[in-house]
Amino acid sequence: MALLAGAAGAWAQAKPTVAVLSMDSPLYTSAVISESKTGGQLVAGDAVLVVGSQDRKIVLDGVPTLWYQVKTSEGITGWLPGSRMAFSPSAFKRSAFPTQYQYAAYFLLAARPGDKVVAARSYEKIAKGDVGYYVSYHDGGLPVAVVWERNLAATPSEEFLPADFPPALKPFVYYVEWPIVELAGEKDPASLAALAKTLPAAFPSEDGFYAGAIDEDFPWYTPPEVSYSYADSGEGYGDDYDDYEGDYSGEDGYEGGIDEDYVEGVESYGFVKVGSTVILGKHDDVNGGANWADEMDSYVGKEAVVTSLPGADAQGFLMVRVKGNGYAWRVRNLALKGRGEAGSYGFEVGDRVIIGAHRYIDQDNNWADTMREYVGQAATITSLEGTDGSNCYLVHVDIDDGDWYWRVETLSPAE
Repeated sequence: MALLAGAAGAWAQAKPTVAVLSMDSPLYTSAVISESKTGGQLVAGDAVLVVGSQDRKIVLDGVPTLWYQVKTSEGITGWLPGSRMAFSPSAFKRSAFPTQYQYAAYFLLAARPGDKVVAARSYEKIAKGDVGYYVSYHDGGLPVAVVWERNLAATPSEEFLPADFPPALKPFVYYVEWPIVELAGEKDPASLAALAKTLPAAFPSEDGFYAGAIDEDFPWYTPPEVSYSYADSGEGYGDDYDDYEGDYSGEDGYEGGIDEDYVEGVESYGFVKVGSTVILGKHDDVNGGANWADEMDSYVGKEAVVTSLPGADAQGFLMVRVKGNGYAWRVRNLALKGRGEAGSYGFEVGDRVIIGAHRYIDQDNNWADTMREYVGQAATITSLEGTDGSNCYLVHVDIDDGDWYWRVETLSPAE
């Protein structure tokens, strides 16, 4: 995977401003929409380093926005409208990216040596939740060098470490794949020289941890030890997971997990449409991210008119754009003025709806197999029931005599 390492350039000390494309867009050679002035095509999930912007807003894609001068992970400079970009006040999680290549490109644009990272899953001597500090990247297997806040008694290859790397930190270095780490998003990086003075004193001996269970899989990354094609050494799990003898239970393990045969429903906009007046709400951190910027706080609780329905964000939640600000807002956190309650998608008692199967939200679908018989049927809402543990709004309906709680996000208005 050949990527442009160190693309941040002059941003090496200041925290880089890195945005992610929220929709496909040409990369324009100047700040104007013109098919004759494009320098390439970007797709949703691509990361770009922001190197400048115009100070005058324009209306584009139905919302007021700025033009931003950007640099891609391949080092190509151009212009993009902000209406097609998503920003994070801290850092994007790996779940915001459709592919590993896009995530790696984002990481390299955003990371500085010494930036704090967190282990998103366990891997060998690294435990999920461990804190570390990014050191460097190399092209090839296990490309990310990290100093971890644990004595690993490691003997890392010095070939991929910086020439001035402190020798005292070598026992703390472990190379990992991209999906193992996420940036914490802190403003300032740590000094490796300072860590060399504190970590050996705080962790003088190895703790002996070694990951013995699979605690998290991810769609675009299958750990080698569970891959069906992992047969080079004659080890692994054979043709299916039944051969695995480890422990899937526990706080960080699988407890039921995702049923691969389960067919999820589809989120609907409910009664929210272009022209609706909504009350804006703060996004919840779910499915790997909140898709939120601090600047959005000032709009929470205010009314706004919906101007477009742009579809789902990187975490899979439907969004709207509204008059008066350039942000995209999750429908699940809105209130439709004059109808229903906050988070109810405008549904209220007495509405006729079509039942949909629940989706997995943070690996929880709040579902029982006996609910399947009602999917696709028309029903009348009999009561509004608040939210479940995944912050999904619930209702009771008439066709099951109120026996089950139904998430409104996968209900749709009956014609």
